[in-house]
Amino acid sequence: MAEHNKDLVDNRSWSGISRNLLKMIAITTITVGHFFLYTFSKHRCFGANGIVVGLMTMVCFIGPPIFMFFIAEGFRYTSSKMRYGRRLLIFALITQLIFAVTTADGLGFDVMRFFFAWNVFFALFIGFLDLCILNSKMKLPVKILLVVATLALTYFMSAEWMIFGPLMIIAFYYLKDRKIIAFIVAELLVYLTFFFADCGLDGSFRLNFLSNQMKYILPYSAIGIFLVLFLYKGRNGKKNKFIQYFFYVFYPLHLLLIDLVLLLA
Repeated sequence: MAEHNKDLVDNRSWSGISRNLLKMIAITTITVGHFFLYTFSKHRCFGANGIVVGLMTMVCFIGPPIFMFFIAEGFRYTSSKMRYGRRLLIFALITQLIFAVTTADGLGFDVMRFFFAWNVFFALFIGFLDLCILNSKMKLPVKILLVVATLALTYFMSAEWMIFGPLMIIAFYYLKDRKIIAFIVAELLVYLTFFFADCGLDGSFRLNFLSNQMKYILPYSAIGIFLVLFLYKGRNGKKNKFIQYFFYVFYPLHLLLIDLVLLLA
């Protein structure tokens, strides 16, 4: 009887938040944050209160750590790393085309942005590529050299989450079972991402960024990191081709939808 009761408790134990739900949280928060960001620059968020605008814009930082975590998970469990990497690269290129149009001033194609301001998909792809390098049979010095080269590339191409986004993917992969350490490292990488985004790697910086923005960015990113490290238990949720590709299509699609709203406003 005791063993039977134990089995009942085990069967009723909480299975955690599913991967699909976590990704829905990520895309929802990113969409909300980007909507407030872009409508503020062109329409002042249609008259929304300044504090509300700040809080709702920064909510987008919940999403990126979630997607970076699942890049590490995807590398760990995918049946074909070649197909996975190719899919990331294809959507990086598609998103870059839309990125150059929707973020340009007015209508038109921003050539410089297309070639020299990479979207976040490239950071995800580079992180995946770095895991491929680190898990290859190459000698350690060669691995380190190649990873450093790819990270430098994200810097020179002004990629979103440059350097530290791919490093977060690597950290999630190797520190998955050391959750507290992984949380600290990931949050530190978020801090470094936006410290150097504002300061530049040349050492010049504006202290007002740290006081005005970090107090919002770090708590929001901590939510996303906490969700994947402590509330995700490996449950995938419903799986089919539509759901699989929806999370890839979402990023360029939401940029187009926001731009449509701005055009119609």
